[in-house]
Amino acid sequence: MIGLYTANYFAAQSIIYYKAYLFWQMKQMNNKINLKEIERKAYTSYHQDGLVDISIAVVIIAFGLMIIADMPWLGGIIGIAAVSFYAGAKKLLTVPRIGYVKFPQQRAQRITAVTVVLGILSFVAGIVAFVQTTSEGTPAWLLFLIDNYMITIGTAIAALFLLGGYAFKTKRIYAYALLALVMFVAGHFIYFPVYYYLTALGSLILAYGLFLMIQFVRKYPKATETVDA
Repeated sequence: MIGLYTANYFAAQSIIYYKAYLFWQMKQMNNKINLKEIERKAYTSYHQDGLVDISIAVVIIAFGLMIIADMPWLGGIIGIAAVSFYAGAKKLLTVPRIGYVKFPQQRAQRITAVTVVLGILSFVAGIVAFVQTTSEGTPAWLLFLIDNYMITIGTAIAALFLLGGYAFKTKRIYAYALLALVMFVAGHFIYFPVYYYLTALGSLILAYGLFLMIQFVRKYPKATETVDA
C-alpha cells in the first residue's frame, strides 16, 4: 500500500510540474508574441507621420524640375536635402509626440543592406553600360532600354519603391511602386514629357503624405499641448 501511495504521489507531482512547465512555456511564447506585436505597432506608428511619403514626393518632383532646368548635377544635392529634411522633420514632428523609437539591429541592418545593394547595382550597371558603349558601340539591350525609356524609368522607380517598402516595412510604399509602374507604362503609349509624369506621381504621393501628417498630428498631440474636453 505504501509503495502504491508513493507511486501515485510522485505521478501526481510529475503531472503538476509538467503542467507548470507548460504554463511557463506558454507564458514565454506569449511574451515574445506580445513584444513582436508591440514592436510592429510602434514601427507602424513611427512611419504614419507621412514624412517618408513627403520626402519621396519632394525628391520625385525635384527630379522633374531638374529635367526641365537641364541641371542633372542637382541629383546628388536633392538626395542629401531629402535625407536632411526627413531627419530634421522627425525630430520636430514625430519625436515630441511619440518619443524616440529605437528598433532592433536587424531593421537597421536591413536598411543598410538595401542601400549598399542599390549602390553596387547602380555602379555595376554604369560600368557595364560604359564599357560596352565605348568598346562595341551602343549595345542592343541598351538601345532597347532607351527606345522604351518610359517603361525603363517606371520599372526603375517601382524597383526602388519595392526596396524601400522592404526596408521600412511600410505596405503603402508597395502601392506607390504599382502606381509608378502603371503610370509610366501608360506613358509609353500616351506621350507626355517625362517630367509631367514625375510631377503627377510626386503630387499624388505628396497629397497622401500631407493627409497622413495631418492625421498623425491630430492623433498624437504634443505632451505639452492640452486637449479641450
